[in-house]
Amino acid sequence: MKNRIKYTLIFLSLIILGVVISCSESAEPLGTLPSSNCPTKTCGDFTSQAQAQATYNSNRSCYKNLDGDSDGIACENLSK
Repeated sequence: MKNRIKYTLIFLSLIILGVVISCSESAEPLGTLPSSNCPTKTCGDFTSQAQAQATYNSNRSCYKNLDGDSDGIACENLSK
């Protein structure tokens, strides 16, 4: 009877461990936000600063990476 309880506990422990590992691999890493619906754009996707600025102005929270110094001007290194 003791062996049966021992093996049952080992079996349940392995099942719980498997579930924990399975869930942790599919979850977002700690400290990150879930994936957003914002398209990924970089300054290299534009041929002019005006194009980048128009995109940035269309949704500043989505395209905040186009404004590296947070001064409201997108892709300052591109020609106007």
